[in-house]
Amino acid sequence: MAARSAVRALWRRSCSGVAAPPVAEKKPGRLERIRNWRIVFWTKSLLRDYGEACKDIVVGAKERPGKAATYLSLLAGVGVCSSTAPSEDSFQCCLLEASASLLLLSPWTRSGKSDQHVQRLIELRNGGRLRYVNLLLFSLVYEAPYDPECDLYASQCSHLQSRWSDFPHRVLDIGFFGHWWLLQNKMKDFDVNEEEFAQLPANMRTISFSDLHSQENEKLYEVKFHPVVMPEDLE
Repeated sequence: MAARSAVRALWRRSCSGVAAPPVAEKKPGRLERIRNWRIVFWTKSLLRDYGEACKDIVVGAKERPGKAATYLSLLAGVGVCSSTAPSEDSFQCCLLEASASLLLLSPWTRSGKSDQHVQRLIELRNGGRLRYVNLLLFSLVYEAPYDPECDLYASQCSHLQSRWSDFPHRVLDIGFFGHWWLLQNKMKDFDVNEEEFAQLPANMRTISFSDLHSQENEKLYEVKFHPVVMPEDLE
């Protein structure tokens, strides 16, 4: 019996076989690990989406060229307006130039409208109440109630702050396409004092281009070059 059990045990071992040794797993390389990062998958999907969107845009532009041209014109206009929106330094330079131009004139010659507008801007600037904001397409210069460093109770209390409905009345200038339009409009004919002509009739307060360049004026201009002829009675 013992011999039989020993034979059976040997038979079972020979049938089951010897287990193969475990094979060591090969570690992935650095390039494979980089490819498996989440940021790489996200970047690939993002580029794929952008590529499909660009293809759709090209196909849509071919199908509807008029609509595509309109959109391109709008984008180009937005880009031009954004690049030409004047800066805060530009407004300061225009204000100083306007003030210097008025100072070269006497108070009886300069325009009262231009002088009052420039003097008000300079007063607000010296008081720290000028504010500048860039709205992408254009720029704004508006009046603030107080200086930023003012510590008065009225300037710190939130219940006493100015309302947004009053903001249009506090706008001082609009910068668009490289110009400050309100300042430029106020400085038009800054060397003409309107008060000098206030007593004249309404039809004589304004002079049109035809009044300055008429055929009669041209004749009078030519007459002044003619020689003076003395009458015979004075000889």
